[in-house]
This record gives sequence, structure tokens and C-alpha cells, in this order.
Amino acid sequence: MDANRGVYLVLLELEHRTLISTGAREWELEPGMYIYVGSAMNSLSERIGRHLRLEKRKHWHIDYLREKSRVLAALLLPSDRRMEEELSRFVSKYGESVKGFGASDCNVESNLYRIELEAVSEVFYAIVKNWRERDDSFFD
Repeated sequence: MDANRGVYLVLLELEHRTLISTGAREWELEPGMYIYVGSAMNSLSERIGRHLRLEKRKHWHIDYLREKSRVLAALLLPSDRRMEEELSRFVSKYGESVKGFGASDCNVESNLYRIELEAVSEVFYAIVKNWRERDDSFFD
């Protein structure tokens, strides 16, 4: 397995109600914690590095959110399989989806979820625990 391919979560915080506009879409987001789900099948480390930077050409929905939010944590999950949809469905059990955000190339309604602070550790713990013991049906 290539450790630099896989899926990831980014935990972000918005301090104020914020309008995110990509030009084509708009979302009004409430203050709070958000988990963004993504995949990087070419370079996981470069993708996360990009999400941490503020100065960049905007390409993905998260780029527009990133300029108005603060990254609190990132969780990288190496895999040769593209598991973004499965991970997104798993995270959706813990948070409220932001419909249409970051999921244009996936069969899920969103890749961004507003989540209560108390649930963050539960989500991260469940994912790490299951990832250690995973097989091909990790998120079932």
C-alpha cells in the first residue's frame, strides 16, 4: 500500500456565521465545528498541505471555506482504495450535512458536516479504531 494515497478528514472551526460563495454556489454556514471529507489518490501529504495554506488559487469548495475558517486538525487514512464516499457516509451519522458542498464528484449529498464539539472525539476515535481493524467493508 502507498502511504501517500488515501482519504482524509479536516476539522475546521468557523467563529461567525459565514457566507461561502464559489461563484456558482453559495452556502450560509453557522458558527461551529465542521468536518470536511476528501480523498487524494496522488499525494495525500500535498493535498493536506494545500488545505492548510491560505494563499492559493481556489479550485475546490474547501478552498473557499478555508479562507474564512481555522483548521484545528487533520486525519490522514492511507489506502489504495478511493473510500471518500464511504467515509463521508460514516461521518454523516455524527453531523449535519451541508448539502452539495464538496461532493460534486461523489455519490453523496455532501462532504462537509457541521458537528458538535462533543462528537468530534467520538468520530475520530471510531474512525481510527475501525481503521486499525479494517477490511474491505470498513464503513459498513
